[in-house]
Amino acid sequence: MNPLLPLLLATAASAPQGLSATRAELAVQRAAIEQRFAREQQACEERFAVSPCIEALRRERQQALAPLVRREHELAAQERRARADSQASRARERELASAQDEGKRRERLVVMPPPAAPVVPAARAAKARSPEAAARVQDRAASQAEVAAAERRERAQERQQRLQKRLAERQQREAARTKPLAAPLPLPGASAASGVK
Repeated sequence: MNPLLPLLLATAASAPQGLSATRAELAVQRAAIEQRFAREQQACEERFAVSPCIEALRRERQQALAPLVRREHELAAQERRARADSQASRARERELASAQDEGKRRERLVVMPPPAAPVVPAARAAKARSPEAAARVQDRAASQAEVAAAERRERAQERQQRLQKRLAERQQREAARTKPLAAPLPLPGASAASGVK
């Protein structure tokens, strides 16, 4: 028996009800073609000229399977379209349910009274800023900005010092190398220059 038959039957069983009968029919037809090919291949192998016989059989098999393969592709396309349609309908249902929920939420918001204004403590409400207080706040902010700028300048100087230190260490390592630098390339001689015109 053909080893592909159980696989094809399992594929046919996983298809929707209307398409499963067609898939099963295609699987049976394919199994019959494969069995016939196997019998004829054994007969070819008993002959003297095996290769031309098997090549002819393969061409016949491909021609016999071509309509089945086309039909399988058509069925697969139908299944994909059906899945896509069902997924689109589920998405529409979810969107509709979401829109209904959103509508209900908005209705509740319209029906609900507006939230009360936040309660401000009496100590804060009574405290009004005078021009002197505003100037003090401004001075305090300016002094904080100056302190922050000074800290940033200090950090930048530290970074610069670390960079200079690393560069100096690298130069020392290069100077301490034991291997001498390579000799420069020789200059081209007059004979080489005269050859180029």
